[in-house]
Amino acid sequence: MGNERRGGLKRQGGLDPAVAAWQRKAATNTAAMTGKQRRDRERVRVKYDVPATLKGAVEAIGKRQGTSASQAAAVLLGWAVMRYAERAEGLRAVFDEGKAVSRTPRFEWNVALPEHWDSVFESFLANGDL
Repeated sequence: MGNERRGGLKRQGGLDPAVAAWQRKAATNTAAMTGKQRRDRERVRVKYDVPATLKGAVEAIGKRQGTSASQAAAVLLGWAVMRYAERAEGLRAVFDEGKAVSRTPRFEWNVALPEHWDSVFESFLANGDL
């Protein structure tokens, strides 16, 4: 039979989920974290579907500003939300103009970017300026 140890924290299929969560939390010494690590910990990754020209324009802005496309997108998205919260008429009108009834029960409306915006994004990519 040998002296093989049995038991411990392991169970069939791995650790108990609560124990695994406790270990992940316990493994991080928050007192030793840098400011960047704290900010990164609070960030959330998101995935949005956007036209390729818009993606390219955001990447170009990031490059021009000497930062990542992700950080440029966060600034631009944050600015747009601030304008929306301020009840910016032009921004709210885009939602009204681009509305079409959704065919899925998950959403009431599908909203599209105005078609002329794509040419603005393309011009920005070609010329580096709007």
